Amino acid sequence: MKSFNELTKKYGLDDFEIELRLKGHQKIEFYNDLLKIQNSICRIFDKLTTIFSIRGGQVLMSLAKLQKSEEVISKTDIMNCLDIDRREKLLHAFETLKESKYIKINKKTSKFHMVKLNETDNPDFKLFREIVEKFWTSPREEKDKIGLWRDSSE
Repeated sequence: MKSFNELTKKYGLDDFEIELRLKGHQKIEFYNDLLKIQNSICRIFDKLTTIFSIRGGQVLMSLAKLQKSEEVISKTDIMNCLDIDRREKLLHAFETLKESKYIKINKKTSKFHMVKLNETDNPDFKLFREIVEKFWTSPREEKDKIGLWRDSSE
């Protein structure tokens, strides 16, 4: 399944004269088709974030990924998720995203800032977060996978 149009045509989702009834294997196939589309969307997000020169897209992806597992997300958490060694590499991204109202930053101390996706002003971020949480693999996760693979092959 490559697109919403294919999904719509395959299951007749735009035909309001017939009732959509899925049973057994059809439900599983429908669900798998939806997962494939979500995975494709996530790959598109990932490609777009590498184009975004100030790493703002990567910061958004990290926030969306971390929000599932972390109650409080700091700038350091994002830096670690992206496997970036210096915070200075992300300062401009944080400022730009904050000015654009894509993220909220709550300063607790001069060095500790809590960061959150601004889903209030950007309701589409809910879907973005759901897809990224489920399908995106962060640079840190990739590095950890490679390390595990390397360790198991020795």
